[in-house]
Amino acid sequence: MKILKISIFLLFSLVTFPVLAQNITLLKCKELALKNNKTLKESRLKLEASEKVKQNAFTNYFPKVNASAFAVRSSDYLLDIQTPEMNLPVYDGNPANIGTATQFAYVPALSIQSLDYANTAVVTAIQPLYAGGQIKNGNKLANLGMEINQLQLNLSTDQILATTEDYYWKLVALKEKQSTLKSYKKLLLTLQKEVQDYYDAGLVNKSDLLKVKLELNKIEVNKLKLDNGTEMLKMVFSQHIGIPYKESINVNDSIVSLLPPESYFMEAKMALANRQEYKMLNRAVEAEVLQKKMTKGEYLPQLAVGVGGLYLDAYEQDNSYGLAFATLSIPISDWWGGSFKLQEHEIKIKIAKNNLDEKSELLQLQISKAYKDLIISYKQINIAKTSLKQSFEYQKELEDTFDAGITNTSDLLEARALTQQARDILIDVKSQYKIKVANYLLVVGRISQ
Repeated sequence: MKILKISIFLLFSLVTFPVLAQNITLLKCKELALKNNKTLKESRLKLEASEKVKQNAFTNYFPKVNASAFAVRSSDYLLDIQTPEMNLPVYDGNPANIGTATQFAYVPALSIQSLDYANTAVVTAIQPLYAGGQIKNGNKLANLGMEINQLQLNLSTDQILATTEDYYWKLVALKEKQSTLKSYKKLLLTLQKEVQDYYDAGLVNKSDLLKVKLELNKIEVNKLKLDNGTEMLKMVFSQHIGIPYKESINVNDSIVSLLPPESYFMEAKMALANRQEYKMLNRAVEAEVLQKKMTKGEYLPQLAVGVGGLYLDAYEQDNSYGLAFATLSIPISDWWGGSFKLQEHEIKIKIAKNNLDEKSELLQLQISKAYKDLIISYKQINIAKTSLKQSFEYQKELEDTFDAGITNTSDLLEARALTQQARDILIDVKSQYKIKVANYLLVVGRISQ
């Protein structure tokens, strides 16, 4: 039974642990970021809200139906008439005989008490025929607002993808640095053994052995810093792509294939049309134009027709009435002030157009700068490769002379440290180039393609 439990545990381990330690690709990271990132979730909710605004604006094309009811109960009769009994002269047709009438008609006392309650209900349906274009332009504004929120979502998506690449390639660089540091440590351990043998044979001083050990201590310190930096970056990266943090998360790439900058080049003017910011700036101009039309509509005649029904319960009688009506509203006194309001909107349109021109120029400058940064970054890779090659040659020469007893331990350690430093620099510039590529694709609007 105990053997069976152990077998089940081992089987579970074989199935589970590889999954936990499974490497994660850049494509998978992008998919997770687009699915889980909280900034994108907020942008999607704003887009959903703007869609509801659009649907609400569309309802203004339909009649407005209103219903109201009114009920009142008085503590006393509102209509209270009391007349005493009386004799009224009989009129024979001659006004002169009224004062000397000999015949009279008896009128008994009269009491009228009514209207101590009233119940009413009214239902109306009003269909606007002309509202100065406010309904039509209001719907256009709602559609425009939805488009702007969609563009904002696209922009947030592009930025999230660029940030994902930034984190990813930094993690790749740290992983490669960990690998090179491990190789460097292995090399130093081999050197330590050689120096230890030389020291035991009395061929070198103890200081030479201590120098190697000190260099190994430096490696341990660097390893701690590297591990800590990697762990912190993994935490930030996990939050960014929306997954629980695990130390076992590991990026799957190494920085090997690097295409030259020409592979990504795009003319700044052509790339401008791809930028979400440029599209949003154009929509801002359109929005100001529509706002002016909306304001103008407020000072135009408003025409509507309607039908209604009235129910009245009073005087101990129930009555129902149907009615049809039309309304025409002309805001005459507002025309004077409205002219200044329209001039204000005209100025705002000019401001939006000026902002479009200015920001378009800045966006093109940003695109040009990003490409120059890409070229410089690529050149740094070639320089770093040359430096690494030279440091290898220098290290090899000192290793040969060290074996021949000509070079001391300090010089050899320095040569190997320079080689290690050259490796790290090459890893850094390659990582930075990948990040610069992502940034360039972002500014030319191709990061999500």
